[in-house]
Amino acid sequence: MSSVRAYYLPSTDSASSESHPVSVQQLHTLGWKISFVQAKSTSEIEQVGRKLAQELEFPVTEKGCVVPYSFEPEKNAVPEMFTMMTKAVEAENGDICMSDDVFVIITSGSFYVDIEDVPAAGWIRIHLQPRMLIHIPPGAKYHRSCDERNRKVTGIAFFKNTMANQGMLAKKEIDNHPARQAYLEALGQI
Repeated sequence: MSSVRAYYLPSTDSASSESHPVSVQQLHTLGWKISFVQAKSTSEIEQVGRKLAQELEFPVTEKGCVVPYSFEPEKNAVPEMFTMMTKAVEAENGDICMSDDVFVIITSGSFYVDIEDVPAAGWIRIHLQPRMLIHIPPGAKYHRSCDERNRKVTGIAFFKNTMANQGMLAKKEIDNHPARQAYLEALGQI
């Protein structure tokens, strides 16, 4: 079993450039669930994801709830997914968050995502790799760099409320959105 590589990013208002490691448990307390899928092929990975989605009461048989994706437009078979990911590209270096439950399984490639640690008023970088399952909590702010290296990723996304009903909120929409308010409340921040 591989380990999760996560660490605090140095604060911009700090003279220290030191980063500190973050445990999977710390990520879980922020609502981010990360684990490895014990499967080798893409079809096995998707089966594991579908089983988990069913356990979490995601509607896996409804169109738009289980969506393969790629951050490379020529490999993305679902135009709506590429549109959603384009919003992430446009928000690069800005905050984004999901309005409803979603989790993804990475089937190939690797990338990193920076997530907000609200209680610590900091940011955590998580390096994601194949066979990782990531639950993105609704209302949690994150940054996803869309540089060339971070675009060579494929996976499967599982949506609680179909991709068509999922909102990827941009920076100006986040703070007053009900999903954000619920997330902050769950963390004891409001």
